[in-house]
Formats: sequence, C-alpha cells, structure tokens
Amino acid sequence: MMNNAENTMHEGENLIYDAVKDLTKDQLEQTVRKNAAAKNFALNDEHMSVIHSLIEHYKQDCKTRDCLAAHEHMRFLEEAYESKGGSKYLYMLFDAMPDTRGVLMPIHELAGLPALRLETDEGFGTAF
Repeated sequence: MMNNAENTMHEGENLIYDAVKDLTKDQLEQTVRKNAAAKNFALNDEHMSVIHSLIEHYKQDCKTRDCLAAHEHMRFLEEAYESKGGSKYLYMLFDAMPDTRGVLMPIHELAGLPALRLETDEGFGTAF
C-alpha cells in the first residue's frame, strides 16, 4: 500500500473550503460589514479588497487540500499586495481590529470563517 503524504486531509476536514465554496460576494460583504460594525471596526474598500482576494484564493487553492496552516495564506497575501508594501500594508490594515492580532485572524473573524492553525506568530514583532 502506498502512503500518500500529500493528502493528509480526512473526510469532512476541509473546513476553509467548505466555508467559502458557496459564498457569494454579496453574502461575504454583508457578513464582513455586520461583524465589523459589531466590533466598531472602521471598514473600507482596501479591507474588502484584501478579504475578497483571500476568499478567492481559498476557493481556488483549498478545494483539494487542507488549508488550515496560516503561513501559506499570509505568503499569498504578502505577494498579492507586494506593490502596496506587502506585510507592512496588511498589518496596517488589520492589526488595529480589537481583540485580534495579525492579519488572518481579523479577516477570519470578519468573514465568519473557521480559525486557522498557527494563526499568529508569537515571535513576530511589528517593527515597522
């Protein structure tokens, strides 16, 4: 029997993809705006652009594999927004949300998505 190390996903474990696969742009915006209002977080078009980019990334990239590890999604966003400053830009947008840290945690809270593993890097300071 061959061990397929690439496919470590178990039945029903594709939480991220399951959460976004049928999500429409309108549903996403409605959820994000409602959650942002509940947290008194001032949402703007830049926030929505990043959130939409991440959701589309999840829809395409997470269909056939587990996407719960945060680092690869952070790398995707850093590359996608490199022209605006990469992680510095992303942290500027999302690190100010109350009761969350980083970039992915606030996006997941706003969009009502399941939490990622290793969502925050405790050793990463904001030196910018």
